[in-house]
Amino acid sequence: MRHQYFSLLAITSLFLMHCQAKPQPIQIQAIKDADTVISHRHDTSIIVNGIECYIQFPESKNVVGDLLLLPGWDFSNRKWCDSSSVCKTALLKGYRVVAPQMGRSVYARSYFPETRKDLSRFPTLPQLDSALELLKKELGFFKRKNLILGLSTGGRGVALICERKPDWFHAAAALSGDYNQVSMPKDNLMNLVYGPYAGHTVRWKQTDNPQTDANKLNTPIYLGHGQRDRIVPHTQTIDFAHTLKAEKNRMSEVVLHINPAAGHDFNYWRSELPAVWKFFEKHTN
Repeated sequence: MRHQYFSLLAITSLFLMHCQAKPQPIQIQAIKDADTVISHRHDTSIIVNGIECYIQFPESKNVVGDLLLLPGWDFSNRKWCDSSSVCKTALLKGYRVVAPQMGRSVYARSYFPETRKDLSRFPTLPQLDSALELLKKELGFFKRKNLILGLSTGGRGVALICERKPDWFHAAAALSGDYNQVSMPKDNLMNLVYGPYAGHTVRWKQTDNPQTDANKLNTPIYLGHGQRDRIVPHTQTIDFAHTLKAEKNRMSEVVLHINPAAGHDFNYWRSELPAVWKFFEKHTN
């Protein structure tokens, strides 16, 4: 198993939230001043372009930036916060946390006739891209220091969104990701989304393949993987890092760290956070 209309019409009403411990998502339509509308809450959930985004706010009004957290396949958008210290650390450092609910998405740019129907209802890469643009335009997010972190399919998402938005993020980190589906032609999830490799080889090579489009990634990136990962081969990260480093005229930094004793779990992902934050701070200070 793989760990895997934002309308522009004026708001007529905004429903009060936080009457209970976990806020219920509401549809935000057009807000011009995020700080006066929702940042007084510690956290909230909003629907942006059809994607539920869980957002946490630092207690300080001096927000230094935004951290986009991409979950693994079929993980809740709160999984990062619930299973690690990353959100607490981000808030202490003055970052807002934005965690989109991606469900069983593999960050495909579109779905295909061969895509299994139950998977085609999950967000696509362009849908996430549009949600980020709307958060920036309507709420003023992602206008300071922008960071992005993902694990497993979320690591793949980090690579794809950075290739699509090369000037957006000051630094990125991707853990246990898969970056070249061609080298895993029997991968069940990729077959279910893109169709069988044997019949759609060109699609597998040229569509949503981070390694194929590595020349588009200009963001400083930290790449980590556990060598004992039985879900995604650690060679996926090694090969992607080498491809990035081999790109001509590359100015941004690529850091590769392989943990020989780690697997595909939060014990490993938590262990990488100190190095990830050190990398982030290097590129934001």
